[in-house]
Amino acid sequence: MQVVILAGGIGKRIAPLGINKPKAMFQIMGKPLIHHVLDLVVNAAINVDEVVIVIAPGENPIREYVESKSEWSFSIKFAMQEQPLGQANALVQARPAVKGDFLVLNANDIYDPSLLKDLSALGEKQSLHIGLVGREVSNPNDYGVMAFDARGRLNCVIEKPPLGKEPSNIAVLGLYYFSPDIWKALESTPRGETDDQLERAYQKLIEVGGGGYIKYDSYFASYKFPWHLLTISDILLREKCMRRTSEEAIISPLAHIEGNVIIESGARVLEFAVLRGPAYIGKNNIIGNGVLLRGGVSLGTGCVVGYGTEISHSIFGNDCWMHKNFIGDSIISDNCSFGAGTITANLRFDEKSVKVGIADKRVSSGMDHFGIIMAEDCRTGCNAVLSPGTKIGPNSIVGPNVTLREDLPPNKMVTLIKESYRRDNNYIDLRALSREQRMRMLKK
Repeated sequence: MQVVILAGGIGKRIAPLGINKPKAMFQIMGKPLIHHVLDLVVNAAINVDEVVIVIAPGENPIREYVESKSEWSFSIKFAMQEQPLGQANALVQARPAVKGDFLVLNANDIYDPSLLKDLSALGEKQSLHIGLVGREVSNPNDYGVMAFDARGRLNCVIEKPPLGKEPSNIAVLGLYYFSPDIWKALESTPRGETDDQLERAYQKLIEVGGGGYIKYDSYFASYKFPWHLLTISDILLREKCMRRTSEEAIISPLAHIEGNVIIESGARVLEFAVLRGPAYIGKNNIIGNGVLLRGGVSLGTGCVVGYGTEISHSIFGNDCWMHKNFIGDSIISDNCSFGAGTITANLRFDEKSVKVGIADKRVSSGMDHFGIIMAEDCRTGCNAVLSPGTKIGPNSIVGPNVTLREDLPPNKMVTLIKESYRRDNNYIDLRALSREQRMRMLKK
């Protein structure tokens, strides 16, 4: 069995996170997403002898990372999609390397590894040309939806049917089993105005009776928008996190650790830090005095979480620095630094879903608690406040005392022009009350 992993694509919807880093290279729990997907293939316990990863120009970091590892039992090849011409075009680039039936996966999806085993077994047992995975959803008009005949057999897939006219609530997930017949179907299916060439091609295989599906009801997350990384992190921390501390980590006996927390080599946890799992502490991190980590936290390598910082339900890349901050429900990439007192606000006054700017629209994140999205190499000054749902592009600075209410593009700096204050004569007699009187007032 061969597996094709589609790892190309521009990823416009994840900006600013995809500007300087391939989508599949965002790290959670010390590994990029492409590594987690390759782990899925390993843990599925199917007979895979080769994986073909399709990448785009500028995504050499994926290739360099994968080729630097030697932990997989199968060989790995790469194919290049020279232009961003959609999913079908990406798949065609793998054709010279694919010999028989194969699985197609996305490099940004996380699910139970047993799904791959079940899908490959279905395809082989029924000699399918196309095997799909279906999942019940509450909003089927946002997906490709399966339609069935009177006997419950897969009849067709309807892409994003009108509201109220959905043939079922079984949505198609983005992983497939294909026979070599898919190549002829793709050849006879022209590209359209939207990226649905692959769907129209496999529809032809379904129509000739070569389609089947399995229903899946366990966890699934796909990285389509930035906030989806938090869902993926939740899954990985839940499924992979355990209580483990490296022998090369230094933990103060006055620190408090509860639940499943992984602490990697070279990390230091100082006095009175509180780490509530699940949490992942990467290599060479310093967790300072009085720090609180809670709600599911993943820290990359070389981070410094300074005195009095609270982090809740957030993801950090490598080499991030914090000091006396609150960072909640946020996604922070590599080499970012927060000045003392910086706060990421993560809850609207009306407690409605936080919206995020995607292209020229405000899109609901579906989360009532959501902080910020910060790309690589950013800084904030002391006492900056970052509003819910704001995005900060790479190499940008939010100055001290700034309340950032809108997105900050890459390579920009926002600072206060002039602080607003007034100087008057003091009309309050500060000597009127003795220190002893003030202490008595405090005790009341």
